[in-house]
Parts: sequence; structure tokens; C-alpha cells
Amino acid sequence: MSMKRSSKKLSEIIEKWRKRKKGYFAVYTKEGRRFVVPLYYLNHPIFRVLLEMAEEEFGSTILGPLQIPCEEGLMDFILSLLRKNPPGNSP
Repeated sequence: MSMKRSSKKLSEIIEKWRKRKKGYFAVYTKEGRRFVVPLYYLNHPIFRVLLEMAEEEFGSTILGPLQIPCEEGLMDFILSLLRKNPPGNSP
């Protein structure tokens, strides 16, 4: 799958599951824990990988919430790293 096509598909998936709060979307971990994260986190490569993994594991035509193949502890860790160094900031 081309990068442009993949990015468009990921954007469509995110738009489908975006909550009413503008600028944020919700994802669920394997255990079902809900995380509401800023859309700009999608600019970070690790978050893109998580979404690509979700598409590979669950497909792109899921009905229901967006689930990522990640345990909640790992998701907490990823989000703490992104809060400390938001996408767009140089390390």
C-alpha cells in the first residue's frame, strides 16, 4: 500500500471514530480502556505505527470504536512520552 493511500485511509479511520470534542479522538486498548488523544499526536511516527497495526489486525471497515493492538500500560507510556516531547519538537 502506498504511503499516500495509507495516510488517506488512516485519516478516514480517524475521522470515523473522532468524538465530538474537536481536535481529539478516542482509541481503545486491548483491555477496552479508552484514551482520548489530541489529533496532532498523529504526526508522531509511533502513533502512525499503532494505527497501521490496528488496520492490519482489525481491518479498516470496523464497526464500533477504534481499537489498537496495545496494552493499556504501553499506551500510558507512549502518551507520557508524547506529552513530554510533542510531535514537531526536536529531541
